[in-house]
Amino acid sequence: MQQVTRKKLGTGINLTCVTTPKFKRAVLRVMLLLPLGGADAACRACLPHVLRRGTAALPDLRAIGAALDELYGARVEAAVRKEGENLCIGFLADCIDEACAPGAAGTTAGVIRLLADLLYAPCLSDGVFRAADTAGERENLIDRIAGQKNDPRAWAARRLIELMCAEEPYGQAALGTAEQATRITENKLHAAYQRALGEAQIELFYCGTLAPDEVEALFAETPLVQPRSGKPYLPHTGIAAQPSGAPREVIEEENVTQGKLSLGFRTGGSCLTGGDPAAYWLFQTAFGGSTGSKLFVNVREKQSLCYYASAQFVASKGLMIVNSGIENRDFACARDEILHQLESCRNGGITEAELEGARKSLVTSWRAMLDDPLALERYWMGQAAAGTLVSPEDRIAQVEAVTSEQVAEAARQTTLDTVYFLKGAAK
Repeated sequence: MQQVTRKKLGTGINLTCVTTPKFKRAVLRVMLLLPLGGADAACRACLPHVLRRGTAALPDLRAIGAALDELYGARVEAAVRKEGENLCIGFLADCIDEACAPGAAGTTAGVIRLLADLLYAPCLSDGVFRAADTAGERENLIDRIAGQKNDPRAWAARRLIELMCAEEPYGQAALGTAEQATRITENKLHAAYQRALGEAQIELFYCGTLAPDEVEALFAETPLVQPRSGKPYLPHTGIAAQPSGAPREVIEEENVTQGKLSLGFRTGGSCLTGGDPAAYWLFQTAFGGSTGSKLFVNVREKQSLCYYASAQFVASKGLMIVNSGIENRDFACARDEILHQLESCRNGGITEAELEGARKSLVTSWRAMLDDPLALERYWMGQAAAGTLVSPEDRIAQVEAVTSEQVAEAARQTTLDTVYFLKGAAK
C-alpha cells in the first residue's frame, strides 16, 4: 500500500513523498516551476543540461559519473517539461533503495546532496557558466528544436496546440524558439539562472521505503530548502471552457508522405481542477482511447479512412486532441466521420459493452501506474503543477462510479475549436 504525503518545507518549497516497499529503486526529483514561455524560455530549457555538466566539487561529466558509480550506480538526468501552462525544469534521479541492498545506507542522502549541488553549486568560470558548456548545450537545444519536425505525427499535434492556444501561454513551447536559442550566451544564461532560482516554486519528490520525516531531514541538510526572499511563482493554468469563436480550419503542406489530421476540442471546463474529469477520461477512452473505441473501430477499421486515430484528454489544460494519419484525398471524409462519431457519443451512442470496455482499459492503465515509480513521479508532478492532490487510487474509484449519462454529458460539453491538416506534399 502506498502512502502519499505532501508537506511545505518553506516559502515556495514543497515535498511529495510516496512511501512504499514495492520498488527496488528509489526515485527522486528536484524541479523548478516557472511560467511557460517568455523571454527566458530557451535559456530555461538549456539551463538544466548546462548544470548537469558539472558542479564546483565535480567539475565535469567524468567526475559526476564517478560519483554516481560510488552511489551504487545512481542516475541523474536533466528534465524539461510542460505541465499545463507551467514550465518544469530540473533533475530526475533514481538509485538503489537502501532497504534492498546491505551496506547501501546513505545512498539516498548522497543523491540528494548531488542534486542540491547541481542546482546550487554549479561549476562557473569568472562568475558565469563556462563558455564551452554553454555553447555545447546551446547547439544541442537548437538541434532539439529543429528536430521536432522530424516526427510529423508529433509535429502535427504540437502545431495544432500552437494554433489553438495562440493567445494563451499553453501555445508556447517548453523549449522556447530557435531564435531565442541562438542568442544564448554564458552571461545571459547565468542571469536567467539567477532569476529562475529567485522566482521558481521548488517541487521535491521521493518514492521509496524511507519515511517522510527521514526524507524531509535529508533535504533539510541541503540548500534546496534554504529560505528565499520574495514571492515565488504560484503555478496556475487558465482553462477556457469553450472556444473563443467559430471552429477554424488550417491546412499546411510539408514534405511528408502521409497526411496528419488533428482536431482540437474544448472540454466544457473538465480538467484536473474542475468539471467532471473522471467522466471525461471515460468518454475520451470510449471515443478514441483504446482499440475498442469509436474512432479505432469505425474510422480506422470499418471505413479505412486513416492509418491510426486516437483521442487524448489533456486534463491539465481542459482540451481533447484527436490525432490521425490519413491519405490527402480522405481529409474531408475523415474529418466528418470523426465529428460524426462524436455526435453519436453525444446522443448516447456508446453501448454498455463499449462503456465497460473503456472503463476496464482506463482502470488498467491507472493501476499500471502504481507499478511504475517513474510514472508515479510524473503523475505527482502534474498534480503539484495543478495544485491538486488526487491519488491514482481515487481516480480509479471515481471512474468506476461514472454513469453512461455522465459520459454522454461529457461528450455534449465537447466543442470543436480547431482543425489542423498537415498535408503530405512528398512525391
